Amino acid sequence: MAENKEIAKRTATEPAKTEERERFIRPRTTVFELDNAVKILMDLPGVSKDNLDISYNRGELTIIGRREKWDREKMRPVYIERFDGGFKRVFAIDDTLDAQKIEAKLNNGVLEIVIPKVEARQPKKIEIKTA
Repeated sequence: MAENKEIAKRTATEPAKTEERERFIRPRTTVFELDNAVKILMDLPGVSKDNLDISYNRGELTIIGRREKWDREKMRPVYIERFDGGFKRVFAIDDTLDAQKIEAKLNNGVLEIVIPKVEARQPKKIEIKTA
């Protein structure tokens, strides 16, 4: 079996070579259905409000953002699991949800989006009357 000479030459303290190209991250996301809404939670550590754009158009909720690159002059990566770069997530919004009332909040690196259900589509409790 042929030996990879690049790996064989590298010492334990020398970082792996990385290409200088745009990386796209895929933030961890959870979607919950509540009785009166749908809630989207997205982990965005290191992403500021200024680097986020959330829009709704033609049945699609689009979230575009960017995590800033670290200063490569001051920091040299040794091991990387947390990537920088841009991301885009698109969610289909059907007519059971009220897109005009979407609310978004960024707190401690977690983006929370709440999309209320349309009033007519929410579960309704039927009161039982006695005669």
